[in-house]
Amino acid sequence: MMTKRFYFFVGGLVLAALVGISLIVFEPHDGIQGAEPVAGDPAVIFTVPTVEDAIASNNNVTSTNAEIVRVIDGDTFVAKLDNEEAEWTVRMLGIDTPETVDPRKPVQCFGKEASDRLKELLPEGSRVLLVADSAADERDKYGRLLRNVFLGDGTDVNAAMVLDGYAYAYLSFPLNQERKNELRHLEEEANFLEKGLWSPDTCGGGKSL
Repeated sequence: MMTKRFYFFVGGLVLAALVGISLIVFEPHDGIQGAEPVAGDPAVIFTVPTVEDAIASNNNVTSTNAEIVRVIDGDTFVAKLDNEEAEWTVRMLGIDTPETVDPRKPVQCFGKEASDRLKELLPEGSRVLLVADSAADERDKYGRLLRNVFLGDGTDVNAAMVLDGYAYAYLSFPLNQERKNELRHLEEEANFLEKGLWSPDTCGGGKSL
């Protein structure tokens, strides 16, 4: 009898904890979810709580808030950084999408879909957090900033593009090893589920760019 009561008591505690967690996770927020407004400039400067988890091994990484100016293609956009007046072209770290604007190449299959998806995630004027990678270069050979991109609700845009089948994991350049592993696993999942460019009905199932 004591054993049954004990397990009933423990089960009740676990259930209560789960209910409490669900209430925290689904509690509605005003403005940008996950944002930490700064006095005098509410809800436009924020940090994303999931950044630490998403890039766990990064130490002393550079991060800044920015405003989206325009999307160029599925993995590149122009943004105005809060701490600078100039606009920067940003190349998203660890992903690669079919080309649409490279003058040396024809428009590649699923490139338009990838560009359109990034425009949905990063509409003009939207706010993002740009996070560098401690193992990656600051800029590429074209002078573009290399960054991970996060929305105010914590969405990891780089990872989302891979998971939803709009981008390949691009791991041939320096990148945090945990991040590489994460993106590789997301690509494998997208491939297994035949999402986007991995669909048999899409460009041969994403076998090549």
